[in-house]
Amino acid sequence: QARKFSTCHDGDLRAYLQGRKVSQSFLIEIDQFLEAHPEITSFPQGRAMVAYMNGLEPLPAYLHFLKGYTRPARYIANLFPKQFSALPYDFASVTLRSTQDTELVDFFGGFEFRWDILDRIDDEVTRACAALKLGRFVKAGLRKLVCYAVWGNPIDACKQPVYNYQEDFLANTYLPEHVVLCEVPKIAGYTIPYPGPGSSRRHMSVRSRMARAHDEGIGKSSNL
Repeated sequence: QARKFSTCHDGDLRAYLQGRKVSQSFLIEIDQFLEAHPEITSFPQGRAMVAYMNGLEPLPAYLHFLKGYTRPARYIANLFPKQFSALPYDFASVTLRSTQDTELVDFFGGFEFRWDILDRIDDEVTRACAALKLGRFVKAGLRKLVCYAVWGNPIDACKQPVYNYQEDFLANTYLPEHVVLCEVPKIAGYTIPYPGPGSSRRHMSVRSRMARAHDEGIGKSSNL
């Protein structure tokens, strides 16, 4: 069984989250992910990952989990503006290419470092910021990307568009919530779902998921 991050009360882990402005509720999200996927311990690679994390101190275990987690972190309340349609004229964003972030480097560890993806994100953020400065309309998903790029951490500015917002299908970057799920044995005849920008969840289904997350303590004190 995987360790519980939300109840470990480790000083180093809490200080690390605070330094990166990440909400403590993000630990609850990780615990719920591990609980929701008991199949992770049904095959050797998954059992090895869980055993390895259980043998580490909380902070190294958290960082090890993040290497394969494709969802952005949850940030502290009020870090991101809830509503904004314009930026100051002299506002300047920092590009991912020029930023040093250990989590971003570790995320690509063992694989080709995708400068092309980072440059593409930088270009989208730059164009969105330019539009916002001029008071032009920028859709919600792109405004959220600006929030991650400007006020969040570089790793989440990368994860948000590639795995949660990107409208183009990038076959070599699509992954489930965690890379370990790619290794779960599939039943006979299983086919990998094909992601596409045209698909959407029904309204009531989304509301149900939001209510369940609220009841379970996710996001009660975080902005995203």
